[in-house]
Amino acid sequence: GDGVNDSPALAAADVGVAMGAGAALAMETADVTLLDSHLTKLVYSIKMGRRVIKKIRQNVIFSLVVKFIVLGFALAGKVHLWSAIASDVGAMIVVTLNGMSLLPGKKQPNPTATKNHATDDQDLEVNMD
Repeated sequence: GDGVNDSPALAAADVGVAMGAGAALAMETADVTLLDSHLTKLVYSIKMGRRVIKKIRQNVIFSLVVKFIVLGFALAGKVHLWSAIASDVGAMIVVTLNGMSLLPGKKQPNPTATKNHATDDQDLEVNMD
């Protein structure tokens, strides 16, 4: 929805999607608000949400496995406090790096593309001739 008259429908829907150029009431009522009118971003959001849930499950399972392994060694008297701390910090670093894999990477410049217009602040030049 993008207007005030769409707000009741957005509230009644299972998942309401509002466009960013729409009325504030529609954006407030919707579950998801797209900042512009490109519906491809909705597909991207759904895919990213699925990837996030998958990473959360991976991280929780990995953390619990590490904790249970260290607990087993601790109950057997084979691990010292500093070893347990090091394994916990190591697991935290692995979980953090795994979560960071969701971050978008840098876009590689296309060497075959020609510049027709300035795209960066560095590309802007003022000719005072």
